[in-house]
Formats: sequence, structure tokens, C-alpha cells
Amino acid sequence: SIALGMEPGESTILQEKPRPKDEPVVLNWMWVSMVLNGAVLSLVIILVYIVALMNYCDGQIMQEAIMELDDYDSKLMDARTVAFISLVWAENIRAYCSRSFNKPIWNNFLGNKNMQKAIIMAQICLYVAVLVPFFSDKILGLRGVDIGIFGWLLALVGPIGCLVLCEACKLITGYQMEQYQQQLALRHLAMANASQHAGAEVPQAESNSNSKGGKAQQKQGDAKFGVLP
Repeated sequence: SIALGMEPGESTILQEKPRPKDEPVVLNWMWVSMVLNGAVLSLVIILVYIVALMNYCDGQIMQEAIMELDDYDSKLMDARTVAFISLVWAENIRAYCSRSFNKPIWNNFLGNKNMQKAIIMAQICLYVAVLVPFFSDKILGLRGVDIGIFGWLLALVGPIGCLVLCEACKLITGYQMEQYQQQLALRHLAMANASQHAGAEVPQAESNSNSKGGKAQQKQGDAKFGVLP
């Protein structure tokens, strides 16, 4: 999140209409985007975990049935390791997707150096957590070596699924952003028309005032020289 906060501004930001100061920082369409991305991440990782349970726990996914298996602790540990790896990879991919609400992931992909540093550090921590003996299995309860090739390939479903679905969600967000910009444009046009109308009334009022003042001065002059109306 800190690296995302250092993301450079988009080049098209000055083409957007100014937002009213009474609006909240997070708009409704932003909430929709965040909820969709969170739902995508959750559903994809849950799916990966269920498949991992079926593979390592002899086709069982319910806790009661798994507890009856021989060496169920190790089997559960393998499934959890796959889900953990998939989650970290998916979060790293989603970080790149989250750089923009409507631009594709490849847009200015390497523009944020701090993002690259954060992703590299996350990957290093991941492999230390799942591969270093004693630290991974005894402390964290993860077994990166024992999950085998199948486990690592299954973990790839998470980032790939998040990439495809999160980018697809940008189609919805992009449409909502266009609708919002159109509403802002109409609002600014109405304000401009109201301002012009108010500006046109001021000279007219001054003209009427000057006309009345001239008539009053004429009456005063006529009275001074004894001119009767």
C-alpha cells in the first residue's frame, strides 16, 4: 500500500472534470471496484484451497473427514501451503492491477520503482517462509518442498485468475467512471449557465438604476427653473 501511494499520477488526470468539494473522497463507483476486487481475490483463493484439499487429503474437503485420515496434519499443511503461495502471488499481481481503476495492467508497468522493490521483497519473504527448513515447517507450518510440482502449478491459478478477473472488472469501473464524468460535465454546464444569467442581470439592473436617477435629476432641474410638468 505504501508503494501504491507513490504511484505517479495518470497523464489524463487534467482531462477530468473538477470534483465538487462536498463529495466524499471515496465515491460509490470506487467502492464497487474495491468490493469486486476483494470478492475476486477471495473466491479464487478459496477455489485453489478446495482443489488443494481434494488433492492432498484424499478427496476430502470437510474437517471431520480430514481429521480421520492418517497424518492429516501434514496433508492439511500441504494444502495450506499451496493456498498461501497462491495468495501472495495473487496479491502481488493485484497490486499491479490496482494502480489504476480503468487502465490496463501493462500501462506504465514499470513506472513506479518503489512497486518493483516491494514486489521483490515480498517474493523473497515468500520463498524464505515456505522453503527454509525449520522456519517454514516448524514455526510457520508450511511445506514448500513437499507440495511438489503440482502444488506450485496449482498455486499459479490464483494470480492468473486474479489478473483476468480484476482486469475484466475494470470494464465495469470504466463505464461507471464515464457516467460520473458525464454527470460532472452536466453539473458544470448548469453552473456556468446560471453564472452567465446572473451576470447578464447585473448590467440591466444598473441601467435601470441609472435611468431612474437621470429622470430624478431632470425633475429637480425643472423645478429649479420653474418649469412645470
